[in-house]
Amino acid sequence: MPSTTPVGYIVLYDDITWFGISLAIVSNAFISTSLNVQKWAHNKNEALGEHRKPYTKLPVWWFGTAMNAIGELGNLVAYGYAESTVVAPIGAVGVLCSALIATFALREPFRKTDIVGILCIIAGVVLIVWAKGTEAVIEPTVEEAIQDYFIKPQSIIYTVLSLGATAAIYKYRHVYGEKYAIVYTMLCSLIAQWTVLGCKTFMAFVRLSVEKGNNQFCCGVTAVVPWVMFLVIVVCAVWSLHYLQMAMRYHNNNKVIPTYYATFTLCCIVGAAVVYREFEGASAASILTFFLGCFVAGVGVFTVSKDREKEAPTFPGATDLRMIEDMFDDDSTRPGGKHGRGSRRFVELEELNVRNSSVCASEGGADDSPRQSEHDSIAPALGDSEIHAESPASRVQGGLLDVQEGVKDLQG
Repeated sequence: MPSTTPVGYIVLYDDITWFGISLAIVSNAFISTSLNVQKWAHNKNEALGEHRKPYTKLPVWWFGTAMNAIGELGNLVAYGYAESTVVAPIGAVGVLCSALIATFALREPFRKTDIVGILCIIAGVVLIVWAKGTEAVIEPTVEEAIQDYFIKPQSIIYTVLSLGATAAIYKYRHVYGEKYAIVYTMLCSLIAQWTVLGCKTFMAFVRLSVEKGNNQFCCGVTAVVPWVMFLVIVVCAVWSLHYLQMAMRYHNNNKVIPTYYATFTLCCIVGAAVVYREFEGASAASILTFFLGCFVAGVGVFTVSKDREKEAPTFPGATDLRMIEDMFDDDSTRPGGKHGRGSRRFVELEELNVRNSSVCASEGGADDSPRQSEHDSIAPALGDSEIHAESPASRVQGGLLDVQEGVKDLQG
């Protein structure tokens, strides 16, 4: 039998909380697996070269998308059965699963530091669950949620401060976002926290309606509140994902993943602590153990993510393509022109051109005259497409020369 506290809708029920924790762990593992399935589909598709298809036409990619949707839905449900301060940090399990899948399925190298990182993640999650695994589960009605949580002074102050911080970062995101990974990850986290905070009470309303027959979605004027919350959940989830993609566009994942884990976990913990008072009544030892667990899990996420993306490009030529893309993005769309990052990328392209020239020379020999002679002798017999069937390095060099000429025209 569950034991109740002075507030009747807060129930201490170990089975419910452990179900939420278990669901969060499984859901994050599912999400991690889905992302690796999509990555595998992209790798296979890029290996086809000019015969590659749009990724939306890949059945495997859609299978990964379906897995991701199931995992995210599971995470949403988990917030209704366990505290937000527990479910959010458990996201570190996804990084752990991703490292294991990358090693055994995608055949990426397994480093000694990965062992340390995985052990830290496991230890951190255990500490988090140990500290908060039997805390209160709220089941308020709409009226109780409004009265006891939403219109409290601390909730209103926190909302104003949070929205102010979001607006400030949004205003300067183009100025500092490309230089500091924390800009876009913090913006993403500040928006995503409302998805988490909304899920908490939305799932409580669903549980009351489905499990206890107390319908919160169609009774009285307050019935509009759950639907507004659902809209906020969806909008904030999609909006925050956009800024996470921006962070990954301008920075390596070995920076983005641990930074996002830290900022997202921090925002969710602070938001839940202020709005839902999830640390109210907790002992000093429990609070200390909880934050120690978050820190240890964060160290594990950083260790597993560190330098993993530097090991190899996703497909041949990926580094060159990213260099070209960054050059155009930075030089043609932002103030600073040829004095910005695009100019530095242009210099890097010239250096790459020199290196490719060396490769072509090594392939053709120190003396190009035999190769030219051979070319002249077979030219009458072959079509243009066969004459120019050069090595990959030569094709890259030619492409870079064309790009450089185009950029010079633009800069002129």
